[in-house]
Amino acid sequence: MNRPATPVSTRFGPDVLGDPGAIVIAHPPGTFAVTSASRIAIEAIVRGRDRLAGVGVDWGCGTGCMAIVAARLPAVQTVIGLDINAANIDVARRNAVPNAVDHKVRFLVSDAWAPLDPGERAWFDAHAGRIDFVLANPPSSSPAGDGFEFRRIVMRGARRWLRPGGVLFLNVSEQYGRDRLSRLLHEAPGFHYDGLLATTPLVPFDMGREDLMLDVETYAAEERRGGSLYAFRVAGDPERTIDARTALERFRTTGESPLSRWQVHAFLMASDAG
Repeated sequence: MNRPATPVSTRFGPDVLGDPGAIVIAHPPGTFAVTSASRIAIEAIVRGRDRLAGVGVDWGCGTGCMAIVAARLPAVQTVIGLDINAANIDVARRNAVPNAVDHKVRFLVSDAWAPLDPGERAWFDAHAGRIDFVLANPPSSSPAGDGFEFRRIVMRGARRWLRPGGVLFLNVSEQYGRDRLSRLLHEAPGFHYDGLLATTPLVPFDMGREDLMLDVETYAAEERRGGSLYAFRVAGDPERTIDARTALERFRTTGESPLSRWQVHAFLMASDAG
């Protein structure tokens, strides 16, 4: 007789949260698991806690870790979590209860910025121009183009929801290169860049993982089309940068993954936006 899969969970303690409390995030098989990018996003929330108050949105909330950490902040009134995966939303709702923030979070099944349930969409639409902050840790690559499109979707959509002066905390890992990061301000006008909030040290971009291997293949295809180069680092020579095509070839030849940094950047909605 086959036993059901054992649910997996991750605990964040005072060393991460910066206070005596702790949270536990369940992420059973088939739902979004906590990653290094999730951890650096939580670090950014903790470091930037003085900038988070009122009503916020966790775009692509997964099983709720960022929304739950933000909801613990006394100045935060409500966090709305959006995710396309109904299983993620179900687990996020359940995670909120033992972490004692179920009265401060609302998780919605949503395609990008559009909740699928008509009633929930109408409720969310009423928040246009009234959101104080947005948190977003999109997947490390979108499935087409240069892999960066989810971040453009976040920023373009956030212009409708954020109030003037509202803040966006956005995960943009280092391998995308400075050019793509700076172009976001032109592709989603209305924001000012407000600095790097949190970063990991250089860590392997583990191409032994199928999803990250596919990411690098997406990046390499974009370079072959003439797109901007990506910027990975090399183990043993961290000052050296290599593009995605070189990283892919090195991995296929040596089995060595390139290095990158998981990072979170802040963008401020212009006070005269809209």
